[in-house]
Amino acid sequence: MAKILLLGCGSLGRKLACRLIAAQHTVIAVKRRPLRDPLAGLQVLLVDITVASMVELIPTDVDLVVCALAPAERNAAAYQSVFQGGMQRVLAHFARSISSRRPHWLMVSSTSVYGQDRGQWVDESSPAEASSFNGQALIQAEQQLWAHCANSIVLRFSGIYGPGRESLIRRVREGRAMQYDPPCYSNRIHEADCLGILCFLIARSLSGKPLDKLYLVSDSAAVPLGEVALWLSEEMSCPPPPARPANVAIKGMNKRCRNDRLLALGYVLRYRTYRQGYGELLEPP
Repeated sequence: MAKILLLGCGSLGRKLACRLIAAQHTVIAVKRRPLRDPLAGLQVLLVDITVASMVELIPTDVDLVVCALAPAERNAAAYQSVFQGGMQRVLAHFARSISSRRPHWLMVSSTSVYGQDRGQWVDESSPAEASSFNGQALIQAEQQLWAHCANSIVLRFSGIYGPGRESLIRRVREGRAMQYDPPCYSNRIHEADCLGILCFLIARSLSGKPLDKLYLVSDSAAVPLGEVALWLSEEMSCPPPPARPANVAIKGMNKRCRNDRLLALGYVLRYRTYRQGYGELLEPP
């Protein structure tokens, strides 16, 4: 079994840790704040990677590092501090390590790195030219990681939804305006598939099976957001959200993501479309 370091351990990281521990791996989590609820078998190191002196506390004698970082605030300064400065410090720390282990690296990134906003299809070969501060910060982090270890794996996740991640359901219930015409394409991936894909790729990486350095992670239904909203309103028996005027400044929020490379590896999505995923969320407990 492997020794795995989770660099960042929020909601997704904690659930990943549960699965890895159940698979008999040794798991160490690096995070800024203590866990709200302890997790049996998880070692937690309280480290803020934006503080140089604290980064030295991170162990380097590990087999795999999973980067699932999230800034404390959603602004340009916070993103730069974590994904540029913080990432740079961590990679320099590993580069100085005298450990004989040279860990595999896997980074959770986002489709926000794509600046396409006219309904174009994007995949791993599409240019990542985001104009948003979060997309630009993630691009910088990806490039730093590949420069440190050319075989690192980056996963660009589209919008994650699932239990506790139900913002679109709330929007529809509240009757908040939605754009229908022209259509604004959206992409999503259920949290259960996020975890399944992470475990799938971690297992392949640790076993030495060949992998590409980049995977776009999304379900198989890139559809207009208005279509999803109308379907949800029907399922919840509530009025459809009213139409809002066309938004001419969507900036990277109107694209269609292909998942062909991921599916070619043999991963089978549990929730292929929004209908399966949201349908389950709407079922009575």
